[in-house]
Amino acid sequence: MKKYIPEHKVQRMRNLVTKNFGGKTKIQIGYGKSHGERKEGDVWEEKGKTWTIKNGITQTVTKLDDVRKSILMPLVCPKCNEKVMKGQLDKLFWKLYGECSKCRLSIETKLKASGKWKQYELETISANAMDMLKQAGEMAKDFIDSTNREGYVSETGRVEDWSKQNKEEISKIVNENLSKIKKTITSKLENMNNKQ
Repeated sequence: MKKYIPEHKVQRMRNLVTKNFGGKTKIQIGYGKSHGERKEGDVWEEKGKTWTIKNGITQTVTKLDDVRKSILMPLVCPKCNEKVMKGQLDKLFWKLYGECSKCRLSIETKLKASGKWKQYELETISANAMDMLKQAGEMAKDFIDSTNREGYVSETGRVEDWSKQNKEEISKIVNENLSKIKKTITSKLENMNNKQ
């Protein structure tokens, strides 16, 4: 009894023997929209996503691409274009100031030589303190928003009542403490400014 072998299987065997592993064995007919030829660096939108071609690969453009660029340290400093950034100080100064250690140290040396270093130091310290106060205020607001709960669900699924928390009372206490901390920090900063 002769067994029929389909043409596509015969063609596949021919392709394997001739080491043409990616050769086609069937002809497929279909319809697809033609988008034209796209080149390196082209950006287009398709089905609600933004696409681009980088290094010959089609990729989606995400919202975090700009964040990735700011975090990744370049090979050479973008300000002086001469120093290769590879040390720990370069990593630190890139995260904080966006430049290499040589550029940062030259700026700080110029400030010290011109006598403006103390003023720069005080401005930096006060900016850090104000940012810390702002973060503490946001944390306190989050805490206050999460305090008005009816109870907590245990592992068994039972709702336990741990005494109802009064949101106004807690917000009053937290805001008083925040204002005390703010007054203390601002008075210390003013004392530092007066000493200079």
